Amino acid sequence: MIHCPTCGHQSELDQKFCRKCGFNLEQISKLVVAGAGSDAESGRMENDRAILRRMYRWMMWGCLILLVGLLMLVTGKAFDVPKFLSPLASFLMIGGTAAATYGVLAALRDGVVSSKKLHRKTNGHSQLAGSQTAELSDNAIAISVPSVTERTTQLIGEENTKQ
Repeated sequence: MIHCPTCGHQSELDQKFCRKCGFNLEQISKLVVAGAGSDAESGRMENDRAILRRMYRWMMWGCLILLVGLLMLVTGKAFDVPKFLSPLASFLMIGGTAAATYGVLAALRDGVVSSKKLHRKTNGHSQLAGSQTAELSDNAIAISVPSVTERTTQLIGEENTKQ
């Protein structure tokens, strides 16, 4: 939703002209969409990158721990090693799998939470803007702008008086 800069009438973003005064809203709609989209989009992309970095870090450490546990298990079966290494190897393999799984699930959770926050922020912004303009429209005095035909009629009248 945008407001006509001429008369203050509320209009949709896809409208080309104001329904009340006929002002061309196409350029204003483009500016509003470009301005709102660039900041929000860049912030969202940076947030997504941070979530992916955390996920890859957790997965890398989980796979490394899993590999150490697997090596300990294979080494324990091939060579004569103390008995406590077998449960330790199993514990490391389970821990590594859990760490990698946590990385994926945390990234999914953070992605859902950030999209909900973004959705709430944009809805809150539009509600705030609507309440501010509602207050302004009660206190402001609208200046009527003549239509194209009224202005043409005025110019014709001026030409007639000059002759």
